[in-house]
Amino acid sequence: MATLDNSRAAADADFRLVYQPIVHVDTGSVAGVEALCRFNDGRSTEFWFKECERLGTAAELDLQIIERALGDLAHLPDGYLAVNLSPSTLRDPSLTDLLLSPEVPADRIVVEVTEHARVADYLEAQRVLGALRRAGVRVAVDDAGAGYSTFRHILQLRPDIIKMDQSITRDIDTDPARRALATALVIFAGEVGALVVAEGVETAAELRALAAAGIHRGQGFAIAAAQSLPLAPLDFTPPDLDDSGELASVEAGAWIDLDATVAITAHGLLSAMGAIETALNLLRQRFGVIPEEEFRAVVGSAERQARLVGGVLRDLVRGLPTGTLALLDELSSPQTTGKAL
Repeated sequence: MATLDNSRAAADADFRLVYQPIVHVDTGSVAGVEALCRFNDGRSTEFWFKECERLGTAAELDLQIIERALGDLAHLPDGYLAVNLSPSTLRDPSLTDLLLSPEVPADRIVVEVTEHARVADYLEAQRVLGALRRAGVRVAVDDAGAGYSTFRHILQLRPDIIKMDQSITRDIDTDPARRALATALVIFAGEVGALVVAEGVETAAELRALAAAGIHRGQGFAIAAAQSLPLAPLDFTPPDLDDSGELASVEAGAWIDLDATVAITAHGLLSAMGAIETALNLLRQRFGVIPEEEFRAVVGSAERQARLVGGVLRDLVRGLPTGTLALLDELSSPQTTGKAL
């Protein structure tokens, strides 16, 4: 594979920007857009960023992209602009000079730190991100679940937004393990005060599964493709849930294997109850302070989880064989709850 010359790796990057909407799955309104880079020489974005990271010019390229995206801000829809950062860019003083400029509306900016790359110095990253946060910039951990350091990134950086990687989103409507993992991530996010955004949503069924799991923001082809300016009006209809809050297109109990994975059912119930408790605790702790958008999101998540618990319990009463309810009681006992979660 051809490599780039160190002195020209970033300077020669001929790129354009496209923007992908990030949408409130429940309402269809736009929360923000993510700036994505496309290189005009035909080589992949992954190739360029890996080479620049290897050659020590990733920060230069990141800053070029961010500067161009900020120039487009006036032509973007209301909401936030998310820009990606290599961890090495956090060490470049030009980053704060650029984002803390008086001309930049900091409250409309989200910086996404990728989960794939190693953060060499978390204390330095916390210092830089802290300065940005004090100005109103929000922080996201990108690709959560894709690499080796998801929880370390989240625990160290304490992001405002956790972007769930497409490897979890993909087939979440048919894979109970992915669905359980997504629900657990919602609970974890609630504990650290973050919101979850699902990346790579490609089907309406995945959208419904995400909504049922308590994830209320998403991006992907099922919502809107990334596109150059000017952006076309969003053509998106929020997914429908049935009266129980379960997936409208999935038959009741379809995600439960009665013969082999009763424990997954218990896990789902415990996860949902954990999400409800977390939502109530968050509302209690931040009464009178929590912003209206976050308040509605937290209440909506708790309502969905409550409906989910009710629907699953109805299925259990109607369909599970004798003795299974006793097993579920055992799995949800105080001695085993920690293991189930």
